[in-house]
Amino acid sequence: MAGAKGFSFNLDGLEAMISALDAAVEEIDARIDATLERLALKIIHDAKRLAPIDTGDLEAALIVGEVKKLIGVSYIDFGTSPEVNDYAVVQHEGFRKTASGKIVQLTPGEKTRSKGAYNGELPGAKYLERAIKMNEKLIIEELSKILEG
Repeated sequence: MAGAKGFSFNLDGLEAMISALDAAVEEIDARIDATLERLALKIIHDAKRLAPIDTGDLEAALIVGEVKKLIGVSYIDFGTSPEVNDYAVVQHEGFRKTASGKIVQLTPGEKTRSKGAYNGELPGAKYLERAIKMNEKLIIEELSKILEG
């Protein structure tokens, strides 16, 4: 307000508005965290259904980490536990390199073939990549709901 002595401001309620905005941000962060965890669990479930099987170690090693924050960005790690990373990469890519340098293409064994199709996909190579692609639309929809709502 301008008067003879200059400007004056009335800041009543400003702290209440800041508190309300902080609460809204915390609620959105909590919803994002819960959604990221739920989506990661869904992807890992699908990856287990698509993973090749021999002893079951690979399926058991597919895990979801905790939601983390870095520079204001929330993310979640998922994949295989470190003990089986070398094996998991070979199984995921569908080939291995021998000591002599020869590339050996892996083919699904009897146990893998007996799993049958899941969502129109046969188990085998690229199981995690295919699980992510299978859920791409769901991921976009779920995260969009949080940001729009």
